[in-house]
Amino acid sequence: MFVIIVGGGKVGKYLVKDFCDKGYRVALIDQDLAKLEKIKEKYGIEVYWGDGCEEEVLEKAGIKECNAVLAVTGVDQDNLVICQLAERKYNIARTYTRVNTPGNEKLFSWLGVNVAVSSAAILSAMVDQEGSINDLSSILNKDQDKLKLLRITVNEDSMAVNKKLNEISLPVEAVLVTILRGNESLVPRGNTRIMARDVILALTKPEFKEELINIFN
Repeated sequence: MFVIIVGGGKVGKYLVKDFCDKGYRVALIDQDLAKLEKIKEKYGIEVYWGDGCEEEVLEKAGIKECNAVLAVTGVDQDNLVICQLAERKYNIARTYTRVNTPGNEKLFSWLGVNVAVSSAAILSAMVDQEGSINDLSSILNKDQDKLKLLRITVNEDSMAVNKKLNEISLPVEAVLVTILRGNESLVPRGNTRIMARDVILALTKPEFKEELINIFN
């Protein structure tokens, strides 16, 4: 089994140790070079410095050969981008992510991530038990009909204009799907800067609709 882990924080290190103990081949991607060097020295795994949302970095890590991708950075939006890239660009059938914001499990599942949970231990167990993925996905998908897809045009006087997404306090259960800017379609990430007249497509529960609209409009 060859797994790629994106994110070398506490969850990432837990998974590295767990998978190494199981004899897996492990590659770790992170933007902190010092952290990578320490983990490589301790566990002897492959490490790659860079942004796991970038195709070039994923390819260097061997995504075309891997069996599973686990996105466990501290930013849910980045984790979503990584999983979607793995599935849609590289046809990776098994993608997993740790959810940092409570409630985003259902949103991530709705967007196609195989398994989105808040526990590192569960993530580790799920990689070993492929048959359980469908069971968990069914549970996460139960309430998907309650989600709403919003299309919001950013006003010029919005508080969000010229701010990065990671500087904006979004509702607890809301995920930005894409940003339309002119003829471009942008993948929302933590460092994506919002511009006036951007058109934002977002998923959220009905009770958070007005809060989300007020942020951008």
